[in-house]
Amino acid sequence: MKSKKSIGHMPYSLVARLSNPSDKNSEIRVYPTAQRNETVSLSQLAYHIHEHDSQFSQGTIVGILIDLVDCIKEQLQYGNFVLLDGLARIYYTFSSEGADKEENFSANLISKVNLRADIDDAFEAELNNAARFLFVPSREEQEKAKRMQKDSLSQAIGSDESGGGNSGTGDDGDVTD
Repeated sequence: MKSKKSIGHMPYSLVARLSNPSDKNSEIRVYPTAQRNETVSLSQLAYHIHEHDSQFSQGTIVGILIDLVDCIKEQLQYGNFVLLDGLARIYYTFSSEGADKEENFSANLISKVNLRADIDDAFEAELNNAARFLFVPSREEQEKAKRMQKDSLSQAIGSDESGGGNSGTGDDGDVTD
């Protein structure tokens, strides 16, 4: 199913890294790193789906999505893969301490269930074909710019001879002009 709206621009910034992380002497290269804007909740996703001229209300869509999540959990607990056609196949693996022999292994050695997804190749290809990119400052650079702007504003207010505005009051406690 094709989206009715065009894809936006995927924000990225740049980071310098070793070209071979396992070789500390490898050359430093510059690579893109994804800069994500926000996390979209089920409710926000439902609203977005509703805005695509859906015949269902946002509340109905939220309910369906909540049921979908619950059913995915349930199917995984039954030991099933979950195929979301056109998106991904969801499955799990385990983190565990190993045992020296099969007869010495017990489920108590399983420390964690790891959720995994294999992305559908066609979905990934479509995303790649439609992808447009937008260079943005890194989160660190954005925070630095905000601090500099705040410091600059604080200095400007501090050097204002009027003290930043009229704060005088009359005898009756009313603010004066």
